[in-house]
Amino acid sequence: MSTVSEVKRIVEALLFASGEPVSLSKIREIVESTHPITVRELKVLIEMMQEEYKDQNRAFCLENIADGYVLRTAPTYSPYVKLLFANKRKERLSQAALETLAIIAYKQPVTKAQIELIRGVDCSGVLQHLQERALIEVVDRLEAPGRPGLFATTKEFLKHFGLNSLSDLPPPAPEIK
Repeated sequence: MSTVSEVKRIVEALLFASGEPVSLSKIREIVESTHPITVRELKVLIEMMQEEYKDQNRAFCLENIADGYVLRTAPTYSPYVKLLFANKRKERLSQAALETLAIIAYKQPVTKAQIELIRGVDCSGVLQHLQERALIEVVDRLEAPGRPGLFATTKEFLKHFGLNSLSDLPPPAPEIK
């Protein structure tokens, strides 16, 4: 068995077992314990795997999400997976939560008062709910009376919306700029 094939199998096993995005540095750290490999070599190998899965018309694909790599169901097969989990429906985000998330994503870091100024309503409950779901977090405190918290999105936000980074967000609506 060639070293390249073995490293591919190790990477595939790590991603299959994780279910969560695994960073390139973590993959390299584990692979490096038995197979010397540079970051560049590992990136090339992962790109090869992505192409192989595509060429083989596999039911899954290898994607770069939230600064890590993850195995995901190919879009063609998502309706079948949805049927499998039909009774395990995730709680959907309300319109208020989506609006608040959009403001935070485009203006971060941002205070509760700044969000409420844009939305025109109290956001306490929505902010609490978004924190409980780990979509946002307080990243700092503003140097102002009361030292209000500054909210920003999390890696969980990126995973939830299938983004690799905030730069993958569409351009903001005119009222958010």
